[in-house]
Amino acid sequence: MQAADCLPLWWARDGAWQILKASPGGDPDGSIIAETGAPVLVVHVLDSDFATVQAASPSGPTWQSVLSSKMARDYGFPEQWIGDPDSVTSQAVAWAEEAGLQPDPAAVRAVLVAECDPFAEDLVFALTNALGFWFDTGADLLSLDGE
Repeated sequence: MQAADCLPLWWARDGAWQILKASPGGDPDGSIIAETGAPVLVVHVLDSDFATVQAASPSGPTWQSVLSSKMARDYGFPEQWIGDPDSVTSQAVAWAEEAGLQPDPAAVRAVLVAECDPFAEDLVFALTNALGFWFDTGADLLSLDGE
C-alpha cells in the first residue's frame, strides 16, 4: 500500500487477516499477492454511493463486482463489472473458501443485490461479514499519529 502512495486512515484485524481504509484509494497490483502469499480483497468506495470489489488469490480464484448496483448504473459504471448476482456469489464463495473462510452464500448474494442505505461503506462491512471475516472495532490511524 505504501507503493500505491496511500494515506492509511483506519485499520482492523481478524486473526491473521487485516483490513485497511486508505485515501486516496490506490490500486495495489498483483505484487501484494506475491508479497503476502495470501488472497486479497480490494474495495473502492465512490462518494459513499457505491463500491467496486475485486478479489484475487495466489492459486487463482478471482472475482469482481459492485455494491449498490443501481447507483453504479446511475453513475454509468460498466455493466460487465456488475455481473450476475448468482455467478458472482459462486465466485466470491469459492474465493472465500480458498482463503480458509466460512462464507454464507445467501448473505453474500443478499449484499450483492442490496442498495446502500444510506452509505456504501455499510455494504462493505456486510460483505466482509458474509464472506466470513469478523474484524474488530479497529483503530483510527490518524489519531494514533496525533493528527
